[in-house]
Amino acid sequence: MANRDKNRYRKVYNFIRRKPILEGVPDDVLIESGDVVFTATDEATHTFTKVFSSAPYVTATAYDSETNDEANVNVYIKSVSTTSVTFATSAAFTGKVHFQAIAVIQ
Repeated sequence: MANRDKNRYRKVYNFIRRKPILEGVPDDVLIESGDVVFTATDEATHTFTKVFSSAPYVTATAYDSETNDEANVNVYIKSVSTTSVTFATSAAFTGKVHFQAIAVIQ
């Protein structure tokens, strides 16, 4: 993991001396994003195309792709593993769920 000085990203005038604020920057990040189609159901599974060494962090958002005002549902992750993720919603709907799976490789 490399260190980066966060104070170098803003203008610092000569008469103001600031100490460096170091933050850790991961060396390598593995990201997969996509969407899962829901058709009058409340659960769907997506199999990852990338190989994760550990279970990734996954975020999901419901999207009304059919413009039928059915995307007013809560989306949550029912289960996640290194090979797949299962999404569930609070009610059956027709539309898409956009997701991002992120894992830091160490």
